[in-house]
Amino acid sequence: MVSGEPLSPREIAEVLAHYQLGALESIRPFSAGSSRAPKAKITTDSGVFLLKRLAPSRSDLDGMKFQHRLLHHLTSAGFPVAELQLSSDNRTMVSHGEYHYEISRWVNGHRYRFTPAAAKASGAAMAAMHDLLVSMTEQAPLRRGYHDRPDVARAVAKLAQESDSDVRCGFERLADHLRAARRDVREHWSGLPLTVTHGDWHPGNVLLGDDRVVAVIDFESARAEPRVADFSNGLLQFSLNRQAGTPVSEWPVACDMELLGAMGAGFQLVARQRLDDTELHCIPSLMIEALATEIIITLRRRGQIRNLGPEVVLPWVIARLDWIDDHRQAVIDVVAGT
Repeated sequence: MVSGEPLSPREIAEVLAHYQLGALESIRPFSAGSSRAPKAKITTDSGVFLLKRLAPSRSDLDGMKFQHRLLHHLTSAGFPVAELQLSSDNRTMVSHGEYHYEISRWVNGHRYRFTPAAAKASGAAMAAMHDLLVSMTEQAPLRRGYHDRPDVARAVAKLAQESDSDVRCGFERLADHLRAARRDVREHWSGLPLTVTHGDWHPGNVLLGDDRVVAVIDFESARAEPRVADFSNGLLQFSLNRQAGTPVSEWPVACDMELLGAMGAGFQLVARQRLDDTELHCIPSLMIEALATEIIITLRRRGQIRNLGPEVVLPWVIARLDWIDDHRQAVIDVVAGT
């Protein structure tokens, strides 16, 4: 079986046999999220659940176990996540063949709608999560985040080498932004406050209802690192209202400052320790690193983004990185609330 293959009816039945979820009413494929983790929406007379195939048993089992301990810790503290269901023998993960599986309770919520109230709720939820997970830092698996990844530097150099002149120039400018941002963050990195971060805080992983967070999902990238790395990536993701189907020429280059300010206000309001001056200084450079790394990895793996080649995407990416670099102090001030 290929890891991204859809869940088969027999596979679903054999996994469900490990649980007592009530009388089955319906099973539907659920395509959102990573294609590497196929899912199904399960409806029974006792509720609605999400079944997910995690990974082959030979893969990062320790990492998956850590994620489940993390989810249990957050659930026990009342933090909004999709609650894992226990199997008949009180396990949060069951095995079938070469794969592991989990079932969580379904959470009704809507995606982020790029409003200040929702951005503020996202920032507040992140701060609360970071504070709850500080105690688990030493248990977290060793994983690289987006900061200072050597494979990304090699990948952008390879992409430039393989490209025609115009595209090569774009990759070279992207590499220049990445190098400068890394240098700026590197000298501060070891002294930044640590926690366990979500690692992939974007609008698809934060479900809302009435401008409050009802669930944070998909903790597969959770890792121990400075909290400001998670926050900076969140700022990047939650301040870009890029409508699906909109041509690249209409994608906004500037960050929405109102949304940046709202997310910063939510974080600062809830965090036990407000972002200090060093963390605030690093935010623009970390935003640049996060975007550059995402673009480089995606283009190296797939050759395109949203079915668009690098010759179309790179001019917009460079313009956005230029904007962040040119408005460093404005970004810092609006996040700090000054």
